[in-house]
Amino acid sequence: MERVLSQEEIDAMVRAARGHQSETHRTEQRTVQACEFRQPGQLPSDQARALTILHEGFARSVSQSLGAYLRVVFEASLVSVEQMPYADFLKKIPEVTYMTSFQVRPIGAAAAMQLDHSLVFPLVDLLLGGTGVCEPMDREITEIEEQIMDGVGRIICRELAAAWAPIGAEIELDHRPPIAQMQRFLAASEKTICLSFQVKLAEAQGGLKFVLPVSISNTLLRKLSTDWSYGKPKAVSRSGRQLAERMLECPFPIMLGMPEIKLRLQTLLELTPGSICNLGIPVRMPAALIIAGRETFEAEPVRQGRHRAAQVRQAIPLSDTERKQ
Repeated sequence: MERVLSQEEIDAMVRAARGHQSETHRTEQRTVQACEFRQPGQLPSDQARALTILHEGFARSVSQSLGAYLRVVFEASLVSVEQMPYADFLKKIPEVTYMTSFQVRPIGAAAAMQLDHSLVFPLVDLLLGGTGVCEPMDREITEIEEQIMDGVGRIICRELAAAWAPIGAEIELDHRPPIAQMQRFLAASEKTICLSFQVKLAEAQGGLKFVLPVSISNTLLRKLSTDWSYGKPKAVSRSGRQLAERMLECPFPIMLGMPEIKLRLQTLLELTPGSICNLGIPVRMPAALIIAGRETFEAEPVRQGRHRAAQVRQAIPLSDTERKQ
């Protein structure tokens, strides 16, 4: 006998079926994240290491050159080497800043340099005879201040060209364009290498950045990978071999002596002819063959005919101080 469902039972079954479908839909939901396909990948570790070593040397040389030029302590240190689109680089710099471009020959491309205003005005003050201590100013620099900064920019470009010797770069500072023009210096999506430096000057500190387009960064990385091998032993050059051969003919003072012995001054004052002085060392302790002032080998004093000689034993290891030097 067939059972006839009431309207209430039918409604309950429909509600149960809809609830099961909604639970099934909720369990099958997935988390979707946005992906930016234009975002470039990170630099390979070997390329990042090569650029880091290269520009750490640039930081040291520009610190010395600008320190001598300004006659104050100028400290620059590399902070980061990053790969990013030009639009991301523009987001990292202040709205009011010192930014200029420079030409890199023979590549025939241009790169950009940015310097925080927290450093620009102290630099101008120093070059005008001041102490380099001034209040921060949130304004564009004047034409006179721009001409004063040209000297600093040319020194930076000169040291950068010396650091980029592998590509035979010649760097020439351009006239500083308006900041609006620097916004369109490169395409927003173009992949660039950003080199960030932290600079300390007198009581001021700030950032110095370089942004390199693909044409320059690829040329530099390709030249570094073919000509330079960081962290690997390099073959001895012809000049190095000639230097080693000439050093073989150089004379060095050698003497046979005892290890360092310390005696009280009173003991030395009490010495008389025929007295015996206790040196405080065992009788079997070997002497030392001292080469150019350093105890190099353990040795025994011997005689060969009328000549004094030394029988060389084992080498004396370097001390911690000598190893650090």
